[in-house]
Amino acid sequence: MIATTDAPVQTMSTASPQPAAAPAAPEIRYVSNADESCRMFESDFRERLSHIEPWVPHVLFVPVLAVSLWAAFRALTPLRVAAFYALGLFLWTFVEYAIHRGIFHATQFIENDTRRIVGSLRRDQPVVPNLPTSRHRFYFVAHGVHHDYPNDSTRLVLSPGVSIPLALVFYGLFRLIFGAATPAAYAGLITGYLCYDTIHFAVHHASGRSRILRPLKRHHFRHHYADSTRDFGVSSPIWDYIIGSLGSAETARQR
Repeated sequence: MIATTDAPVQTMSTASPQPAAAPAAPEIRYVSNADESCRMFESDFRERLSHIEPWVPHVLFVPVLAVSLWAAFRALTPLRVAAFYALGLFLWTFVEYAIHRGIFHATQFIENDTRRIVGSLRRDQPVVPNLPTSRHRFYFVAHGVHHDYPNDSTRLVLSPGVSIPLALVFYGLFRLIFGAATPAAYAGLITGYLCYDTIHFAVHHASGRSRILRPLKRHHFRHHYADSTRDFGVSSPIWDYIIGSLGSAETARQR
């Protein structure tokens, strides 16, 4: 009598093993990473105005800061000046976050579509007339050019065409809120803005050896090169922590 077994019969496969899938190439989230840019406007005059040297905000706003502090000390005691100055400085961190996230950025479709169009043009072709909608154009002029050419040193700090109207708006708001303490709080806001523009330029163009600059550089570069929907704080990541928009090192490595 022949014994039988219910165990399955193992067979040798002659098929060659399948190679492991290659990791996906990281998405390129810029047009050029060099210190260069594109032409934005057809008008030569508007094009010249779109290039801002990094010292321009200081020339414009350090006198405003000095006058605000002078007026603050005339109106308030030194202790109250210090308190309202610190409050204005803290408020800047939220203003920076809110404007960067809520105004300067658009939907991912708009951002990606703008980058695709910019990348398809010659560098001497003006970009703005070739963008299809007003939302594309606003995003590109306000902030998209910086994401497409992140290391362009002449389009890195805020244009006076943006910073001066915003400064006037916030001065009016501060007058309504703070009354006689406006100069002290406004001096803190202006200090925060100047720190923002200085840090933003340093993050892109200074060496990262500083203990303060190194984490800010990592934080901001995640926003540029990994995920533009996170890490909106530039001079401080505090609101990314509070609101929950902080990116992760793992996301950055995957990109």
